[in-house]
Amino acid sequence: MPLIDIFTDRYDHVGTEDKKEAHRQGLWHRTFSALALNPTTRRVVLQKKAPGRYTFERPDYADITVGGHYHAGETIEDGVREVREELGLPTTYADLHPIGLRQTAVTLAEDYIEREFQHWHLLPLDVDLDDIPLADAEVAGLVDIDLDDAITLADGASPTIPARYATRTADGLTYSEATLSRTELVPNYLALDQLYLRLFIAARRYCVGERQHLFW
Repeated sequence: MPLIDIFTDRYDHVGTEDKKEAHRQGLWHRTFSALALNPTTRRVVLQKKAPGRYTFERPDYADITVGGHYHAGETIEDGVREVREELGLPTTYADLHPIGLRQTAVTLAEDYIEREFQHWHLLPLDVDLDDIPLADAEVAGLVDIDLDDAITLADGASPTIPARYATRTADGLTYSEATLSRTELVPNYLALDQLYLRLFIAARRYCVGERQHLFW
């Protein structure tokens, strides 16, 4: 496991620790996150994680497009490597639109306590689902959905919406049309601070030309 930077709850740096141990002890650390959107087609992409990435059983949720931990010593801008690693796209930090910092604490399992300073971004991608290489084997697939549909799903107005899937198989990526249900979203992101809804609304504002104060 790589070393990550450790902070106080006021975001003061106090040292480094092994990532697994940081979660076991519930130490404050920082992460990079990004929601991919296509401003032309007004669609967003969510990620399906490969199984076995956690020490506890986790359902196959449709999670935020890109997310990962900063390595010790990395700057906020260095987090863009997560886009390159997970999606396989040659992205620079200048391509991203930062939308703020989320401080969150939740116990997911007895040995997995998440205390994070999450740096959130919008990732404008004017590409089709078929054009995303999906480079990281830790990502099982992607879910492409209409942005307005995504908002109705997140706010509870629709229980299911149409979706297009890119799924990793032994022969590469396969594509299919199906639906995405509200029960397939991360429950904690629907409740509490309604993270999905806030992100989708920020993405919609971005699509209509707003660029300032798009905080999650």
